Amino acid sequence: MIRPALTAALLRLLLVCLAVGLAAPGEVLARPLEKVVLQLKWQHQFQFAGYYAAQEQGYYREAGLEVEIREAAPGSDPVRQVLQGEAQYGVGSSSLVLQRHRGAPVVVLAVIFQHSPLVLLSRRDSGISSVHDLSGRRVMLERQSDELLAYLRQEGVKPESLLQYEHSFKPQDLLSGRVDAISAYITDEPFFLERARFPFLTFTPRSAGIDFYGDNLFTTEAEIRHHPERVAAFREASLRGWQYAMHHPEEIADLILRRYGERHGRDYLLHEAREMVSLIQPDLVEIGYMNPGRWRHIADVYASLGMLPADFSLTGFLYGPELEAKLSPNLLIGLVLLGALAAVFFGVAVQIARLNRRLRKTMADMVLVQARLRESEIRLQQQAIRDGLTGLFNRRYLDETLELEIAQARRQGHPLSVVMLDLDHFKQVNDTYGHPAGDEVLKSLGALLREDSREGDILCRYGGEEFCLVFPNMPLAAAMARVDLWRQKFSARVIRFGDFSMQVTFSAGVASYPEHGAHRDELIERADAALYRAKHLGRNRVEAASVPNP
Repeated sequence: MIRPALTAALLRLLLVCLAVGLAAPGEVLARPLEKVVLQLKWQHQFQFAGYYAAQEQGYYREAGLEVEIREAAPGSDPVRQVLQGEAQYGVGSSSLVLQRHRGAPVVVLAVIFQHSPLVLLSRRDSGISSVHDLSGRRVMLERQSDELLAYLRQEGVKPESLLQYEHSFKPQDLLSGRVDAISAYITDEPFFLERARFPFLTFTPRSAGIDFYGDNLFTTEAEIRHHPERVAAFREASLRGWQYAMHHPEEIADLILRRYGERHGRDYLLHEAREMVSLIQPDLVEIGYMNPGRWRHIADVYASLGMLPADFSLTGFLYGPELEAKLSPNLLIGLVLLGALAAVFFGVAVQIARLNRRLRKTMADMVLVQARLRESEIRLQQQAIRDGLTGLFNRRYLDETLELEIAQARRQGHPLSVVMLDLDHFKQVNDTYGHPAGDEVLKSLGALLREDSREGDILCRYGGEEFCLVFPNMPLAAAMARVDLWRQKFSARVIRFGDFSMQVTFSAGVASYPEHGAHRDELIERADAALYRAKHLGRNRVEAASVPNP
């Protein structure tokens, strides 16, 4: 016979087990903060603003975490430090996929930079006018800059042909002529070179179609397996911090100076913040979002250059809802303790087991709903910046990005061309064959433009039958030749709609930065004037903008 005191003690223990077992994922049950370390990939600066904001705004504490944000020393490797257990989380580049191939059990939790800031900078007076001229030159390359090696290989430059120096991370080495080129962040070193009025050239992998993610938040498989709730909480709090930081740059710049040292001045931090907007694109893409297809593309580019095996599997490399759905450690502990009491409380244990099954099903349903909501969010984001008929970008996207592209061309000393393109006699097509036939013509032109475009090009349906195209790093003559080739292809294309066959032409006007203007409105206005001239001269032709009078 069980004594009343023992029965009461067992009941209390059972209630504790039940409370622990049924705790919702992510719920903090009055426990002390869990200590974790975030290993940065560089020293404190605005590049890591979101993590500082999450700390300062209390997002980490709300998530039950006490986070140490640890800066990196020059040349250190955040992946190694996380794998060795010195930190639970880290910030890494797209080289993480190469580390995964080498056996490192790293998992990407979120993408912060939608476009990598890694570039190569060279002295303008060194005789280097293209990336091909780097062969045989003195170059400083930092570790984890594999995408720059991919860029060189893509351009036919063998990395072993470079005279590689250990990176000092001092722009002074380029200024003094100790080296001819350095790897750099577009948000960082150019600031100091411009302040010194030093002439330099910028070579970006994006010009060769290598547009990789940058500054990815990552952890390990072990951390996800043993602490799934902690991983989800840390990721969510970090992304909240990034949202806050990108909307309050001046406040975060002051925070960095106050709490993390004055290695850089306030003007530098705010410059860095401005440069990061076009890389993170917080108003176009949800911070943290990563597209599995984009990672597939990154892996395929590495594979095409012999840096990864073909069809390298990304299974387990990208964090997703399926990883979040695992049972929490609290639930497992509760089940074990309930099993020990099963002999006494068999009937209660059966009920708890049923409840747990329902809970797991509910969790699975919630994960499914979250995944569907995420898919809906992505579709809505795309609808906000895409033309529904042609699949090209819309005018809103152009308005938000063209000025940023011009600013980047100004910094890098690169040309940029803007094209205004309009279908000839389009009203007659609609009047003769009907608007559905006109839509078929628009879709056909959109498909042609997408087929022959580079990855960095911006192709927009500007309105009606008018299109606006932006070609970064392309001078006027090259843009004219390219658009004229499109014109020839399109005029020869037979477009079928029902029983009808149509052949349609277009006219175009091309303006180039900096010859025809230094700002968005100037370039569009002069490209549009050139388009009008092409129409006036007989249509089905491409005209260059006139150089404005001084």
